[in-house]
Amino acid sequence: MSTQNNVHETASVKEYFAALWAGISSTVIGMWITFRYVWAVKPVSIEYPEVREVLPERARMRLFNDVLNCISCTQCAMACPVDCIYIASEKLPEGSEIKKTSNGQAIRLQLNQFTIDTALCCYCGLCTTVCPTECLTHSHDYEFSAYTIDTMKYDYLAPDIIAWRDRIVKV
Repeated sequence: MSTQNNVHETASVKEYFAALWAGISSTVIGMWITFRYVWAVKPVSIEYPEVREVLPERARMRLFNDVLNCISCTQCAMACPVDCIYIASEKLPEGSEIKKTSNGQAIRLQLNQFTIDTALCCYCGLCTTVCPTECLTHSHDYEFSAYTIDTMKYDYLAPDIIAWRDRIVKV
């Protein structure tokens, strides 16, 4: 009976060291793969804000409406799935001079309000595709965080937002 116990103890000791070896070797192999990856790959972090991310050409960031070329057609507001574009306009008085957009379309309505609530906007781009004058565009300006939701409504007739035109629109 004691020989059977010795054989059984020897087998369990062998199994123990085999399992121990398998654990150690798989850990070493895994660490080797990890170290090889860490040493081979260059870091991808950038020194923001000194170095800025280069965005793809078709990236959709902050919306901008060049109100100087807007004909108040309201197609963008109708295409918006979340109703975040608010437009108010009225007909020009009789006999007033009809202005033209940069692409030659006549501006027959006086734009009184053009506001976009970016807290609601889903940046789908539907509003920019239906704009006949292409005055509503997605810019590459991605730094427009706000502390409160109330400050995420942009009135595009305000002088400070009209000043974005020089920075955003490529005339």
